[in-house]
Amino acid sequence: MRKIHRFRRDVARDAGMQDLFNELSDMRTALEDAYLRFNTTTEPELVDACVYEINAAQSRYNYLLRLIKDAGGEAAFKAYSGREDVAWV
Repeated sequence: MRKIHRFRRDVARDAGMQDLFNELSDMRTALEDAYLRFNTTTEPELVDACVYEINAAQSRYNYLLRLIKDAGGEAAFKAYSGREDVAWV
């Protein structure tokens, strides 16, 4: 179990925070899938749909990221992801 040093909160046991991280991870996957579809689509109508899907996924991702930052800050995200090089959007 990882502890957040700044807040001394156990990330793995905080169910609400864990749910946010899981949803953020799902949105990251959805965003990657949307970009993959965009890069492989050639029909103009489907390109428009892909752009809409990317914008929607990005908005949801930013919203979840903001919730995580408000709830536990950057330390919570780094402790969960194990990444020090994460750029906040």
